[in-house]
Amino acid sequence: MNFKYFKHWRKYISIQSIAVLSLMSIPDLSIASSNPQGGIDWIVVIDTSASMRGVGGTKNIFSQVKNSITEFVNTARLGDTVTIYSFDKDVTLNANDIAINSNPDRGKLKQIINSLQANGVRTHTGKAVQQALQHSAILNQRDNSLGRTVSIVFLTDGLEDVRGIDNPVSIPSSTQLLNQQQCKPYVFFVSLGLEEHEKQLNEFANNPALCSKGLVLRDPGGVQLNRLAQNIRPVLVKAKLDVNLPRTNLQPVLPGTTKKIKINSISNVNSTVNVQLEDPHQSGISLISGDRSIDLAANQAKSIPLSLQIPDRVQGGVHNLRLVLTTANNAIAPMTVDVPVTVKPTLEFSPTKLDFGTTEVGQSTATQTLVVKSNIATTAQLQLQGNFKDISVIESPKPISLQVGETKIPLQFQVSDRGSEGKRNFTLVLQPDNSLASPINAEVNLNILIPLGRKIITWTLLVLLLLLITLIAICLIQRKTPWELVEDLRTRDRLEGALLVLKPLPKSLDDEEISLTRLHQSKVCLSNLIPAIADTDADAELVVAWRAGKKIIDIHCLKGVIFVNTKKVDTEELYDEDIIEIGDVKLQFNWIAHQRPFEPNSEQTNF
Repeated sequence: MNFKYFKHWRKYISIQSIAVLSLMSIPDLSIASSNPQGGIDWIVVIDTSASMRGVGGTKNIFSQVKNSITEFVNTARLGDTVTIYSFDKDVTLNANDIAINSNPDRGKLKQIINSLQANGVRTHTGKAVQQALQHSAILNQRDNSLGRTVSIVFLTDGLEDVRGIDNPVSIPSSTQLLNQQQCKPYVFFVSLGLEEHEKQLNEFANNPALCSKGLVLRDPGGVQLNRLAQNIRPVLVKAKLDVNLPRTNLQPVLPGTTKKIKINSISNVNSTVNVQLEDPHQSGISLISGDRSIDLAANQAKSIPLSLQIPDRVQGGVHNLRLVLTTANNAIAPMTVDVPVTVKPTLEFSPTKLDFGTTEVGQSTATQTLVVKSNIATTAQLQLQGNFKDISVIESPKPISLQVGETKIPLQFQVSDRGSEGKRNFTLVLQPDNSLASPINAEVNLNILIPLGRKIITWTLLVLLLLLITLIAICLIQRKTPWELVEDLRTRDRLEGALLVLKPLPKSLDDEEISLTRLHQSKVCLSNLIPAIADTDADAELVVAWRAGKKIIDIHCLKGVIFVNTKKVDTEELYDEDIIEIGDVKLQFNWIAHQRPFEPNSEQTNF
C-alpha cells in the first residue's frame, strides 16, 4: 500500500491504527528504514491560544501537547534538526534549526518546550502556515538540502479565530509558497479539538501542490499524542526521490544544442530514473534522447546532465518547461522539476549598409525600407551615432514595435537648413527594450549638397561683411565717420585751398580771394581764374596729384616764366602761403595745415 492509499484510509482509522498500517503497508521499509542522507528537518508549529489549556470550555490538552513534542525530540535521529514556532494572535520563533548531534542538544530543546505557555488570544492559523512554509523554502534552498526531508507538523485545536486582527493571512493564500517548493515539504495537521477541525486544513492538505504529502490527523482531546512521532516518521522514510535544479545552470541560450544542464538528484533506494520533458506550449524544444535514463545508487547524490535541442524557429524569451522523473515500475513517486529556459532574443538588420545618395540642405532624402528580423516581439528605439550633425529621422515611431519574424521600417532623413556640405557617414542603432536582447546597427552614407544660388548669396554676404569690417577699421584708424570718409573719397581729386590776389589789387573785396575748393575741379588754368594773367605772356595751371599716399597740389608752367617764392619753376609743389608770380600778377596760395617742411640749408623765405 503506497502513501496515497494510506491517505485515503486515514478517515476511518484511529492514530494507533494508522501507525500499525503504516508499518505493515510500506513494502520497502526494510530498505529505507534508515535515515535518508542528511536526516529530517522538523518544523513544529504549536497553537498557544488559551483554548489549548481549557479556556472557553474546551479540554486542557496543552501539557499533553508539550509531552508529545518532547517525545519528538527524544526520538529524533542524529542529523535531524528541530525548529519550533508558537502561534496565537501572532507567530513566534522559539527554536531555529537546532541540530540534534548530542543529548545536550535535546536538553536545550526540552527547556524551550517546557517554557511554552498557552495564554494567547485568537488563533491566527493562516499566518502560522505562511511562516512555516517560508522557513521550509529557506531550508530547501540550502547547499546541503538535497536528500534531506522537511516535515512541518501543526498541533492545533483546529479552530481559527482572527477577530480584531488587521489584515489576517488566510490559509489558502500560502498555496503559492507550495508551488514554489516543487513538492518538497511534508505537511501534517494534527487536529486536537473536540469539535470538527477547520475545513480549510483538509483543503490545504489535499492541495495538488503538496503532491500527496499533506495529511490531517484527527485526535480529539489529544488521547493519542504520545504516539505522534511513531505515526509520522514511517511516512517520511518511505522510498523517495529528491531532485533540484541549480539556477546557475539556466543561462540564456541560442538556437541549437545547449550545454549540459545539471540536475542534482538523490534516492534513498537503488533506482533507475527515466527523464521526460513536458512542453506545455509546444515551443518545439526537445530533450536529447541519449540522456533519458540514469541509474542512481541509494543515498548517493548524483548530477544528471541533460541537453536540450533548441530549434531555429523558436521564439525568444522564457519557455516554461517541465522535467518529469519516474522510476521503473513507479516504485517511487514521480518528481517534477520546472525548467524555465530562456532563449536569447536575436535581432538582425537587412541591409546592414544604406546609401541615401545626395540631398540638398533643407531637403529630405528618399525613403528606404529597413527590415528587422527578430525572434521575439518587443519594442525598440532608433538612435543615430557618429557624424550625424544636422540630420534627423523623419516620422520614426517611438518606440518601434517589432514582431516575431520580419518588421519593415520605412526610413527617411531630414537635412537641416543649417547643414554643411560634405559626405556624412554615421551609424543607425536599434536599441531593444528587452534587456536580454543586444542592440544592432547599420551603416548610413549621405552626401549633403548646398545649392549654387545659396553659395552665391553666402559668399556675397561674406564679402559684404568683410567690407563692413574694413570700413569700420578705416573709420577707427582715420577717426572719421563713414560719411566723412565718403566725402573724402568724393573730394579726393579736387583742388583745395584758395588763391589770394596780392597784385594787382582787385576792384572789389569779393575778387580778392578765389576759393579753389568751390571749383570742384582737379585742374584749372590760372588765366581762367584771374583775367589779369590772360594779358601777360605767361600762364600756369594748378593740378591735384598724389605722392606716397599724400594729396598735393602742383603748379605747372604752361608758357612764359613763373616764379614760386621768387624761384623760377616749371613744376612745383605748393604749400600754404607760397607766393606765385606770373608777369605782373602776384598771388598767395593758402592751404591750411599744409605748411612747407623746414629746409635748414635753404635761405628761402615765405612772404
